[in-house]
Amino acid sequence: MNNLLKPNSKIGVFSPSSYVESDKIDAAKALMERRGFEVFIHPQTLARHNQSAGTNAEKIESLHALYRDESIDIIWAAGGGNRALHFVDELDYDLIRKHPKPMVGFSDVTALLNIISVKAGIANIHGPVFKDLPKYEALDTLLSGEFSMSFDQAHIIRDGNASGRLYGGNLSVFHYLPETLGADFLNGAILFLEDCNDEISRIDRMILHLKRTGVLQRLNGLVLGQFTDLGDGTRPYGFKLEDIIQEHLDGLNIPIVMEAPFGHGAHLYPIPVGVMANMDRKGLRIG
Repeated sequence: MNNLLKPNSKIGVFSPSSYVESDKIDAAKALMERRGFEVFIHPQTLARHNQSAGTNAEKIESLHALYRDESIDIIWAAGGGNRALHFVDELDYDLIRKHPKPMVGFSDVTALLNIISVKAGIANIHGPVFKDLPKYEALDTLLSGEFSMSFDQAHIIRDGNASGRLYGGNLSVFHYLPETLGADFLNGAILFLEDCNDEISRIDRMILHLKRTGVLQRLNGLVLGQFTDLGDGTRPYGFKLEDIIQEHLDGLNIPIVMEAPFGHGAHLYPIPVGVMANMDRKGLRIG
């Protein structure tokens, strides 16, 4: 995925989740135009329907339009939040497959990144939402397409080597996807997960859910990023994230890494979705 965006490439922006503020979109558009890119902000981007960025029908129409538009080189999710998962069953995956182009986003956009990759065979990028680009420190890395990630500052839970196709993103969204897609797409995969602003007890239940639905047993490797601002309830739960991971992956002989540099915290290293990767204690290498 080298040279993801070359100067004069055209970015198409839409909002798949919660509504976004126009000043943030304007600032991101100005930044990318200064970098030499053309930016098209679809009118739906600023729509509002309660907390949502418009209705499901409006989101579907805008996304289909961006895929059909041959002048658009990459689709960028304006923001995250909620409700991207609500319209995935109604997307035209034949249309998307005929007009392949990568999508960038993370958090709630996890649903689209993975489902489109599986159903349409398109590699997408787990990276910043468009509105956050003015404060995104790894923009040059993202645009270069050089996505190999170092584990120098990560915590190796279980050493080993693995290869497999990359899937993942936000745990709170991702743990619904195996039931939406069927879990076979994760056979031999390397799964990457992050989350934020949740109770450690809920993280425990979600990872247990992945175990009981057979997801964890299918994996070749697991990479956990930042799990930031986790609550511990009024009565302390006591279990740490590492305790939970050790318990639910006990008996699975796969490499496991924690505290890799991606998530809702200070770091969001870009990770492609749906591409082959190799993993060892040094890092994650694409291809």
